[in-house]
Amino acid sequence: MVSAPRHRSGPQADGSGDDPSTHDPSTHDPSGHDTPGHDTPGEVADLFYALCGRRRDVRGQFTGAPIDDAVLRRILGAAHAAPSVGLSQPWDFILVRDSGTREAFREHVAAERDTFARELSGEEAATFSKIKIEGILESTLSVVVTYDPDRGSPAVLGRHAIADAGLYSVCLAIQNLWLAATAEGLGVGWVSFYREPVLRELLSIPERVRPVAWLCLGPVTHLEQTPDLERHGWRSRLPLDAVVHAERYPSS
Repeated sequence: MVSAPRHRSGPQADGSGDDPSTHDPSTHDPSGHDTPGHDTPGEVADLFYALCGRRRDVRGQFTGAPIDDAVLRRILGAAHAAPSVGLSQPWDFILVRDSGTREAFREHVAAERDTFARELSGEEAATFSKIKIEGILESTLSVVVTYDPDRGSPAVLGRHAIADAGLYSVCLAIQNLWLAATAEGLGVGWVSFYREPVLRELLSIPERVRPVAWLCLGPVTHLEQTPDLERHGWRSRLPLDAVVHAERYPSS
């Protein structure tokens, strides 16, 4: 198992962990995890950067072991602590444990995998055939994250000029969830081989609400040192200097 740091407390999904009167500001960080008072900003930064590098999109390493309720609550609390446009908090988290629901979704994902595979040929097809794209049944549970554009409407502060700002907010919550799960020694896998109308019907999601992510979540045997797609030779990570530009977007 991946070792996880010990936490004395974390953000609660109802916001009760965010009362500043109950925490010493010298030992409480914005994520809601208490840190020892002797930790320096540099030490906290080192831990955070290590966590970012450790995070993986998990497919084949789930054990199916249970997740402690308090741990799951901390992870969801971290997701709910994400910033959002106009404080709209447009996300919801659907916890999917039912085996029948997960099996039905996996069948749909398998069909979409086949659809994508038919578009490939040659070396790409051979490489893709070796790549596992989901851990829906192997993981402990799934968390489906949705976007409700009506949350905070009609006057969502900051969204009038950028319609997708609410969707971006949901993605920030997903990243918080992912990093929190990694800090707890758990794995997360984002499944993207699905059609939104199918998932909407499967989980009775209202038409106005958009399903953004199906996340597999649970304990893992280990986290790979190298991301799966790099290990299988599908793509390589670009160097940082290739995506950082001064003042203007580079000309093609």
